Amino acid sequence: MKISVADLREKVLNTLKEKGFSEIDSKSIADCLLWAEMSGVKTQGIIKMTGTEPLQNIKPKHEIKIERDTKLSQLINGGANPAPLVSQKATDVAIEKAKEHGIGIVGVRNTFSSNGAQAFYAEKIAKENLIGIVCSRSPAATTGFGSIDALWGTNPIGFGFPTEKEPLVFDMATSAMTFYGLILAKARGEKIPDDMAIDADGNPTNDPERAMEGAILPFDRGYKGAGLGMVVEMLAGPLVNSAWIDNKTFTEEWGSLFLAIDPNLLVDTDVFKKNASDLIAKVKASRKKEGTTEIRLPGERATETRKEADSNGEVEVEEAVLKELGYQ
Repeated sequence: MKISVADLREKVLNTLKEKGFSEIDSKSIADCLLWAEMSGVKTQGIIKMTGTEPLQNIKPKHEIKIERDTKLSQLINGGANPAPLVSQKATDVAIEKAKEHGIGIVGVRNTFSSNGAQAFYAEKIAKENLIGIVCSRSPAATTGFGSIDALWGTNPIGFGFPTEKEPLVFDMATSAMTFYGLILAKARGEKIPDDMAIDADGNPTNDPERAMEGAILPFDRGYKGAGLGMVVEMLAGPLVNSAWIDNKTFTEEWGSLFLAIDPNLLVDTDVFKKNASDLIAKVKASRKKEGTTEIRLPGERATETRKEADSNGEVEVEEAVLKELGYQ
């Protein structure tokens, strides 16, 4: 269902403010969710305001605190605030430190909820002529290495690179699908594709509810995907003193790592952007396999979708999601 972007933003802002979030914090959260919704990344958009633990119902335990700070790094205790809010503050700090010292690394722990699309933060870093790397862990939902237990979260990772044109942005979940993909399928009353998940007994399932009780498979259903998921768990768990694996010692503990790198540490920034643009041009000019009409880069379709939504002022939103939000 297509609705006005302005109306949707107002609905999101009002919902957040009614739940006690400030005007500034509400806008920050809305920016993140609408960016994903307008980009066509529906599993990271306003669906996060639905379900059994909607983002707007989060009750922070305390204000955001800085636990450790150096000229290159910072560790932030999110106080169980919504991750999109804390993560944007972390991104800004990483950018500031990288611009001043060449590298900025910021860890975030003790947030409640996913921080959404990693590309949102990686792109923000790249637009400042910095290289951005962002990764996050979440409560156990994905299995690996032949286990039938949920070991770690869907554990996405994202990269952003400045170029002479739009930043090159790539992000991915290390699981076969996102957890919010299960929520969306359940809301629609749909089955999920085969070979995506297992139930609590380790049997393959295409029932999203049974998958929630069991585990999602790694993105490649194999060793490499499980390994990458574990690496993200290590960076966004133990390194930032967040939770890891079974989450039993922490309550809904989510962790993230934000890294901003100034290309000027190794090569002039303009030279890097020129080289990066040449790399992209060579990829786009490569020979196409049969049936391929265009070589598309990561993030291109999302950028086009977002620009179209900006231009015509409308965005496509799932009716089931709008209904749960009480949108009239």
